[in-house]
Formats: sequence, structure tokens, C-alpha cells
Amino acid sequence: MVTTCFFGCATESNVERNTKITQYKKFVSEMKAKGIETGNILIYEDEEIVFTSSNGLRSIDPLDTLTLNSQFRLASVSKQFTGMSIVKLKEEGRLSYNQKVNSILTDFPYDNITVKHLLHHISGLTDYEQIIEDHFVPEDSTKRYILGNDEILELFFRVHPELDFQPGEKWEYCNTGYLLLASIVEKISGQHFRDFLKENIFDLIGMTNTTLYNYQIEADANMPNRVFGYRVAFNQTDFLLNDYDIVNDVRGDGGIYSTLNDLYKWNMALVNYTFVPKEYLYEAWSGGQLNNGEKTRYGFGWKFPKDKTLPKTVFHAGGWVGFGTFLYNEVETKSGYVVLTNNSSNAVTTITDAIDSIRANALYNSPKLSIAKAMTKLIYSKNSAEAIDFYREKKNDSANYYRSEMELNSLGYNLLQRDRLEEALVVFELNIKEFPESANTYDSYGDALLMQGDSLEALERFQTCYRLDTSLIYMIEKMEMVEEALK
Repeated sequence: MVTTCFFGCATESNVERNTKITQYKKFVSEMKAKGIETGNILIYEDEEIVFTSSNGLRSIDPLDTLTLNSQFRLASVSKQFTGMSIVKLKEEGRLSYNQKVNSILTDFPYDNITVKHLLHHISGLTDYEQIIEDHFVPEDSTKRYILGNDEILELFFRVHPELDFQPGEKWEYCNTGYLLLASIVEKISGQHFRDFLKENIFDLIGMTNTTLYNYQIEADANMPNRVFGYRVAFNQTDFLLNDYDIVNDVRGDGGIYSTLNDLYKWNMALVNYTFVPKEYLYEAWSGGQLNNGEKTRYGFGWKFPKDKTLPKTVFHAGGWVGFGTFLYNEVETKSGYVVLTNNSSNAVTTITDAIDSIRANALYNSPKLSIAKAMTKLIYSKNSAEAIDFYREKKNDSANYYRSEMELNSLGYNLLQRDRLEEALVVFELNIKEFPESANTYDSYGDALLMQGDSLEALERFQTCYRLDTSLIYMIEKMEMVEEALK
């Protein structure tokens, strides 16, 4: 029997999908209304893209908005492409996962670390960022250096830091391992990692807007859709660039730029096994094994959910300078999503939590705004009296705002650092009134009173602080110092 519907006969699944799409739109609108940029979002179900959104700034100088074709720095989401590069070499018989690293990189000074140790983050290698911070000495202090693998490994091998633990003893996220994996690909293939990725992954999948970027600080005419990281200034009005770091040219652990649609193509190529045979992928999607037999939840650049009742799923987050990214791939259902942001906020978690809730037909939590940040904007645009009035008006509006002793305390100290002593005193006094049982509020107010020259009042606040928490031994020396000055 054939049933014909003339007035839009929708299946239950279509109705459910349309309801979810409405919820996605509602969530993004609510975020925009609260001044929270959601960046670029793509959601797909059963291989079909069901929702896309672009909300934010691509660049702050000149001011330019995001589009769906904007190319974001992926940060650690890049690691799965490094892992796949190793898989391709294994598939071609050019390396073994259990091969020792120093059999490929002959300058590598550790004899007991394998390629698989690097892939699974169980190598024990210390993070190269700390080595750079402790040992890199710039020849020109006025120059902004951009270091890549060769410079970093030369320094790393020269320093030869002790392992944080013996290989396989425990799991510890390690960017150094993925830097080394990219260098291994280069040594075996004879190609720069950028070229290897392009020829062996990006071109084959049709990821025409994806590249391992040769980082430059300024805008690049050859990459007009490149997204820049930025952050909101302390005054909560101005924008500041947050895009540069000294190790921005490292390859393997990050550095790839891509778009929503290219990442969708990537996930589809994986779940349909059109790029790499299933047995190779499932090995890459298996957790590592520690020396004691315990399994980890990390594969070759992918993480796995704790809940083993879920459909097979792989995912990874990334965060670097202003960028926050997330790639979620529900393999068995061929569904998932991509989130790309560049505004230095913690919005990625809020966005992914909302998407997860909507996909599960559950209510999502609407984010609350920081009352301290709203006060900061008022202090700069108007005055502290208006900021205090705003606090009193909104402090019980728990549906839209949250109040925090720590954030008020931080606001006060930030004002002190900017020579806004009077406003800082107002904020610290408010914090005492709101959190009278907290020793820290009295300590902070005392510091500001000392800067004002009111040592007697400061001493009283320090005494109250110590009375509330006698474990704060440092307060004794602080009080003695003020008492001595009062003599």
C-alpha cells in the first residue's frame, strides 16, 4: 500500500531532527544576545549536514567577521592528522609502531622509547615548552622569534632532560611526542611535513582549504580566510590580538588550519573507510596499554569517551593562543560536529555541552554571565558607583549572572595594577560585605589600604584575616611589618 501525503507528511525522525535544529538556532541566538561569540559550528547526522553557524570576528585589525569558509588554527585537533600520517607509513611498510625512535632519528638520546609510546602519550618525555622557557636564549631581545621542530629538537637534545617517568609507566599528555612524530614522517618520507600532509591526506580527501601553515605574524595575502586569535581587553570593550607564540611554527602537535567543511570531509572519509582500511583505523582508535596492562583512552591523536555503551566515538579538543576547537566523530552512526573558536574564551565547553544535550533530546544549560566582568565594563565606561548599583541589582539574578568572591578579588587587584586605587578599594570593600567569612577578602582590602597609606586600617583588616584563618602564617609577618611602621 502506498500512502501519499499532500500536506507535508513527515516521519518521526524528521520531526525530531527539525526540533533539534530549532534548538541549535535558539542556543546560538541566546549566546549572541549575551555577547558570547560561538565561532563556527557544523553539526551532521547520518552523514547529512543539518546545522551550520558562523558568529564572531575573523580579524580585529582590520575588523572582519567570520564566514563558514574561515580557516581556523586547529591546535591539538591537528594531532589526528599526525597520527594518520604514521598510519599511512605503517600501511606502506615503511615503519613499525614498535620501532625505537632512535632507529629513525639518530640524534634522539633515549634508547627505550618507541613510535607507539609517542602516539599514545606514554613516553615519559618532558614537554618542550618548558625546555624553551628554561633554556632558550634569544640573540636579539627585540626580535619576536618563531621556532619550529628543527630548532626545538636541537635544543631539546642538547639539554637532554631526564624522563618524567619510564616509558609505559603512565599516561601523560605530551606535545613533544607529536612534534617528534612529525619529524619521523619527514625523515622517512624525505618530505617536509606540510608537503606530506598535502599529498597523502588533504589532496586525496579534497580538503582544499586545509594546510599546515608556515606561520607569520602579519596578515597573509596568500591566505585571505585565515582566522586570527584575539581576546577581550580588561576593560571588557577593546580587543587585543592573541595569535602569536614563540613556538607557533611547531609541526605535529598543532599548526594545521582548516574549515568546517574540510573537517566534515575528513570525518566522512574516516567513517566510510574510503581513505584507510578499517583494520588500520581501528588500531589507531584503540587505547594505549601501560606496562601494568591498564588501557588508556587515547589512540593515535583521538580520545575516547568513558561511557562504553555509546556508539563507537572518537574526538579531540584543541586550545592554543586565542583558539579553542573540538572535533567529535560518532563513527557508528556517521554523526558528529565541529566547533571552531578564536576569542580566547572558555565558550567551547559551553557550546559542546549544549550540542551534546540537544543531540540527546535533553535541555541545555544557558550560560551565566560574570557579574564581575559586567562591573569592570561599567567602571571603565561610567564609574564605580554605577558598577556597585549594578551588582546590587543583579546579584540575585542567578538565572543570568553568577557572582564570585575570587573574580571580585581579581577585579580589585587588576584595578590596583592599573593605578585605579579608589575603584579597587570600593571593590574590595564590596567583597568583604558579600563574603564576610572569607579571610582572603580582608587580606586583599588591607593591601589596598596600605597602598592608600592607611596603615592602621590595613592592620585591622590583616588581624581580622588571621583571626578567621590562623593557618595563614604569612599574615604574622605582614602584621609585624605594619606594626613596626606604625611605631
